Amino acid sequence: MRASASFAVAALALACSTEPEPAPGDTGDSRTGTFPSGDIDLAYTLDVPSGPGPFPGVVLVHGSGPSTSQEVSPLSVRLVTRGIAVLRYDKRGVGGSGGSYNGVGVANSPDMIPLLAGDVAAAVEHLSAQPGVDGARLGLLGASQAGWIIPVAATLSPRVRFAVILVGPTVSVGLEIYYSELVEGNDAPLAEAEEQLAAFDGPHGFDPLPVLDQVDVPMLWLYGLVDRSIPTRACLAVHDSIAADHEFAIQVYDQLGHGLGPSIWSDINPWLDQTLAE
Repeated sequence: MRASASFAVAALALACSTEPEPAPGDTGDSRTGTFPSGDIDLAYTLDVPSGPGPFPGVVLVHGSGPSTSQEVSPLSVRLVTRGIAVLRYDKRGVGGSGGSYNGVGVANSPDMIPLLAGDVAAAVEHLSAQPGVDGARLGLLGASQAGWIIPVAATLSPRVRFAVILVGPTVSVGLEIYYSELVEGNDAPLAEAEEQLAAFDGPHGFDPLPVLDQVDVPMLWLYGLVDRSIPTRACLAVHDSIAADHEFAIQVYDQLGHGLGPSIWSDINPWLDQTLAE
């Protein structure tokens, strides 16, 4: 997983659609400000659809790298035009947010993933108190590294009722980094790399499985089988091992990679509609 690029690439790919662009005014209004997370303040933008509301809400969760709220604005546009309020924020230590930016590696991941998840939980709490937002219908959406962060945030905040995770790893940080080193940025056969995972004997760092076992809200996970950042088949094996106990919907695309593509919204939109109606 390339720290500086993964989430930005995914967001841009998702934004490039053959669907018509929203008409002027369809994207509603935006507000800016800060909210507290522990001993720092995080800068945010809240995008609210036009109309009286109250609207369901989503917090956009960062992937890897020093991301700002602006980088995920295409995702916000898609959600706002469907009547969902969106809170997007600058990652800690980036843009207008306080604190220090730190990337996630094997050694620091047991501390960094919960810290970043705490920021997400603080964002959910702030979103729940905003005028025009239905605090009983709040969820999370994010890509790549967010696959580790979102489940932790869902266990920290009882206000989280659903989540959509794009190409999110369910294997350990160490195993994902090992896979990335084998295949990212080259043409090495993916099947061979997946087979080599069984021989991995390095440090694992953060392991999401114990957290996934605690998650009790509906989640939609989307994967591409030709992903050169996360080991999709290994992640799917983890899902298979816990499927009986969780409301996880899994969608796999044979020809898509880590950036996925705009076609996935034909699966995301109906899932969101059904989940928000329940």
